[in-house]
Amino acid sequence: MLRSFFNAITGLDSYRFWMDVTADNMANVNTIGFKGNRPLFQDVISSVTIGLNTVTNTMKSTTYGAGVVVDSTQKIWTIGNFKQTGINTDLAIQGRGLFILRDPITGAYYYTRDGHFRLSRDGYMVNSGGFKLQGFRVNERGETVGTGLEDIRIVQQLDPEATSKLSFLQPTNLNADAAPPSVATFDPDNPSSYNYKYSITIYDSLGNPYQADIFFKKVSNNEWRIFVLSDYNEDGVKEDLISNAYRDGTDGAYNYVRLLFSSDGKPFKPSDPTQSQLQAYTIGNKRYYFFRLFNNANPPPAGLTTAPGGLIGSQIPEGFLSGDNAMVLMIGEELASESTTDLADTAFDADATNEDLVVDSYINQYAADFTVTADQNGYSKGDLVDVYVLSEDGAVVGVYSNGKSLPLYRVGIAVFSDPEELIKRGANLYTAISTPTIMTPGGAEKVRSGMLEMSNVDIAKEFINLISAQRAYQANARVIRSADTIMDETINLVR
Repeated sequence: MLRSFFNAITGLDSYRFWMDVTADNMANVNTIGFKGNRPLFQDVISSVTIGLNTVTNTMKSTTYGAGVVVDSTQKIWTIGNFKQTGINTDLAIQGRGLFILRDPITGAYYYTRDGHFRLSRDGYMVNSGGFKLQGFRVNERGETVGTGLEDIRIVQQLDPEATSKLSFLQPTNLNADAAPPSVATFDPDNPSSYNYKYSITIYDSLGNPYQADIFFKKVSNNEWRIFVLSDYNEDGVKEDLISNAYRDGTDGAYNYVRLLFSSDGKPFKPSDPTQSQLQAYTIGNKRYYFFRLFNNANPPPAGLTTAPGGLIGSQIPEGFLSGDNAMVLMIGEELASESTTDLADTAFDADATNEDLVVDSYINQYAADFTVTADQNGYSKGDLVDVYVLSEDGAVVGVYSNGKSLPLYRVGIAVFSDPEELIKRGANLYTAISTPTIMTPGGAEKVRSGMLEMSNVDIAKEFINLISAQRAYQANARVIRSADTIMDETINLVR
């Protein structure tokens, strides 16, 4: 008889706990990134008696239950609905990953699905508790350059960057049907001495803008001369931006580099190095093709120096000239072979053949109108205007008043094979028992900007759970009352 009392008491405790869990879920129905929980019930056995019927040769057992117990709670790791907020620093993860935060005081790492972030006074992306969002540093092309996680910090002021690279962009085409100009000697002030002119703004190390002019002169079939001039000292005279050391020759008073095309309209590197100053540099699995214009050791003949305000003032990010301050003119790129032998046998061998560059050419020669598009990597000083995160790949981009938009970091994502390894610490934070897999977004884990993940609690289901817990509690209370009545009748038997 007493067993029924104690069994029912375990039911009261367990279903009261279920109500506690349900109440917690319902209380957090609007908590960003909240994951609901459910209790895991297990039966308890006090003893089992097993017997054998020798006549029928069958087993039989008698089990004495000891009630129920809540073994643990389990997180429900389904993704909640996304809510658009229009705030660029609000983030949500489409996947099972978590944001990584660092406590600036203790250095401890925490994990969260709560994407409420903002910029602190110092430019760090932080949550409401001041914990710093973690990510990987990237270069201007969005390629990861850091070796580990860092605090994501958006620089409030972008220092000026001197132009170190002029790049032709697609589509750029030199008209194959064009005839050599009628005036044989190149003169930047005489349009009859060249075929086409393109102007672009370049910057010195202080952020001062200057106009640079790129001239194209056809010499013969498939051969062009490129002149790069600028009045950078503002004396009214256009000066060479091609140094004597890197020129292919002079035309009148100006230096030029020679650009040769094959019959299919693609540039090529002649086997005779005296015919062209076309260069190549391999970075990772890419090989870049370019003309050197100048560097510290070989400034343009006008005497351009590294004095403050001069054009020479920054290093080419890719390291084309081994760290020298310089300026180059980009014309194409290709995927380089992983084999050193193959690299030596492509495009730059000395077998006396004019081989096409197997490149993604930025500039071509087809029988079509002149079309020139170019870009450069310099800029003036800029103040932070806005911050946004590119969807899916998690690139954090700073937008500055000088018109520059720079990817600065990619948000780091932590993925756990078993979510139960996460331990709740309050304030929408988790700590972990084991080390997670750290990755960048873009694959299975995608970042959504301007959105927040709502709680995954389903109110309708929680109401059903609440009713079920209430009825189960009432049933166990009724068992105690019935057992008490039977016990009272038993005692009354001796009266």
